[in-house]
Amino acid sequence: LETSIAAAVATIVADAVMTPLDVVKQRLQLAGSPYKGTMDCITSTLRTEGVQAFFKSYNTTIIMNVPFVSIHFATYESCKKLLRKSPEDEGLVTQIIAGGVAGGAAAAATNPLDVVKTRLQTSGTQYNTSSSYAVLKSIVSKEGYGALMQGMRPRIVFHIPAAAISWVTYETCKKFLSV
Repeated sequence: LETSIAAAVATIVADAVMTPLDVVKQRLQLAGSPYKGTMDCITSTLRTEGVQAFFKSYNTTIIMNVPFVSIHFATYESCKKLLRKSPEDEGLVTQIIAGGVAGGAAAAATNPLDVVKTRLQTSGTQYNTSSSYAVLKSIVSKEGYGALMQGMRPRIVFHIPAAAISWVTYETCKKFLSV
């Protein structure tokens, strides 16, 4: 329970800092982005939409990332138990596979919320709300449920190796530091 609470609080605090940066990144990555660079994006967004534009997707980010972390950790631990022959048998292959499966599962499960978050971050004033539910309903009514699966493959492909590398690094550091 303590670990879950700590992970949730860490996610909430980190996302408060990272969400505005993610908004700028997403807007600069759009095809035909009207911004000349990072500072132009920040100042133009502030001028036309106000500071709230940088936090429009914060609630959705939290709603997405807390389950992402929970699914990720639970899947990793479950996969490790399934893959190892004994509690002492936790080699590199077990960590890589368990980490990859955990990252992929968490990415797939939270993809619809990632679509909502991205739409909120890049829509400008298209959605006159920061409500995840209202944007979700709008996407489904205008584009169908399939729109919530957009970008799922690249998201999974990104998170599988990222999670595998992170878990192997974590487990290796934990082992060396406990010696």
